[in-house]
Amino acid sequence: MKRNHLAILAGALAIGCMAWSGSALADGVLMGPGALPAAERAVLMAQVRDARAANPSSFERLAAAAARLPGLDAQKRGRYPAVVPMLRALGADALLPMLEAIALDAPSRGRVSDEGWTAWRAGLVETVGALRDARSAPVLEALLDGPNADFMIVQAAAGAYGKLETDAVAARLIGLSRAGGAKQSAVLSGLGHCRRVAVAQRLAEVLGSASDEATVRLAAHALGDIGSAWAWSTPQVTHPQEQDAVRETAARALIAAVARHRGETRGKLISAVLVVDHAATLSMIEAHKQGAGPDAKAGLDELARRFASSPFRR
Repeated sequence: MKRNHLAILAGALAIGCMAWSGSALADGVLMGPGALPAAERAVLMAQVRDARAANPSSFERLAAAAARLPGLDAQKRGRYPAVVPMLRALGADALLPMLEAIALDAPSRGRVSDEGWTAWRAGLVETVGALRDARSAPVLEALLDGPNADFMIVQAAAGAYGKLETDAVAARLIGLSRAGGAKQSAVLSGLGHCRRVAVAQRLAEVLGSASDEATVRLAAHALGDIGSAWAWSTPQVTHPQEQDAVRETAARALIAAVARHRGETRGKLISAVLVVDHAATLSMIEAHKQGAGPDAKAGLDELARRFASSPFRR
């Protein structure tokens, strides 16, 4: 088995060297030639070569989508053009064309605004994540480990990587969330897409210890994502045995925070509780009201009223 693996890796390295001999290594839209380790870059190049030979139209469709970007950018109604629906429409065959664009080789930016370019790059990463394909892991890891600290890019990379939902992925993301620095908030924002108990516990820890309102809101939104009743009902769930623990952890942390915070932050926390829609929410609320002060009780009563009439109730 080990010899077979080494033979495959050696073949990929040889293909990579032949493909790029006599010319400089190209840049993707988010990383240069040195971002991926040589062996992983060679494997990706071999995968891209085989995909292009088997299905060249998938690469052509991505190129056509890229050609539409300047028009979408010029006609956008908000700050960023909506590129993700266009990219998702390309389907699973677009995985390797998108990984090539991110990490290996991509058309020039052209006349696209800074916001349009950020939306395109983050959209590629988000769409790769939606495919939940393990072949994307080396590229996503390189993005998370690299120097790019743009919030949208890092959030998209953390969310995309989290959707792989392996033990190793969960551990790596938890570690990144503890690292501090410019990327921490974006990593926390993307953590909710990794629906694992350990990640839910880490987010609950962040929510319970955060001293600033911005971090509380990020953690609340991520806990809403990770515990979402709707998300847990979809076919994409990979660890159904963890549903009860994940959603209970999210609900308990959010309800406790409702009692501690006020104003807009409390509203964000209540919204997240409604998204989680845990069956024991009302009993958890009653437990937190015991010994609570007047303001905390008022917040918990508001939560109970909104939960009882929530359109999310199943």
